Amino acid sequence: MSSATQYEQDYSELSADITAKIGRIPSLFGKDKHDMVGEVEGLLEEAKDLIDQIEVESHAATGDARKQITMNVVNYRRDYETHVKNLRKARLSYTDEAEQRNELLGNEHKNTLTSNSERLERSNKRLEDGYRMAMETEEIGQNVLNNLAQDREKINNARNRLNNVDGTLSQSSRLLNNMYRRVIQNKAMMFVIGLIIVVIIVLALYGMLK
Repeated sequence: MSSATQYEQDYSELSADITAKIGRIPSLFGKDKHDMVGEVEGLLEEAKDLIDQIEVESHAATGDARKQITMNVVNYRRDYETHVKNLRKARLSYTDEAEQRNELLGNEHKNTLTSNSERLERSNKRLEDGYRMAMETEEIGQNVLNNLAQDREKINNARNRLNNVDGTLSQSSRLLNNMYRRVIQNKAMMFVIGLIIVVIIVLALYGMLK
């Protein structure tokens, strides 16, 4: 089992625990409710660290595994934001005055959670933009590979045609050489025959004069 898979299982279990504890907050009062809110806040910090760790692990993955982990990280951050909002609603469900005072005193911490939520939203947007760019880059790369394959096929076809032309030229060259040799041979034979005829005529004239 990879580290990313283990972290994802840990987050799933932690998320379920956070959901269950947030659901109990409205039914608690006084110190019990205050303690439960603090416990959930601690779990949320753990969840945030796990999500960050999963994102780090995604950089070490490749191919489809990396895409899947990246998409899971986006979903985990949305899940985390939902927990933060649900905790905020549960905190506002306090009914007694002491809890309302604690709520006012906890505004600073709530602002911190809000700031974290905003940072998470920005991180999610960057992740989604990065994922979209990765998909577009992959599509462009695939198109380039397809074009290169087509160009390679065209080059191979052109090379085959050139080879065929070269073969045809070679055959034509041999044919021309043969024709040239025959012409030379014919000329030589005609020269010999003509020479023989001249010799015969000369001998005949010599015999007649003698």
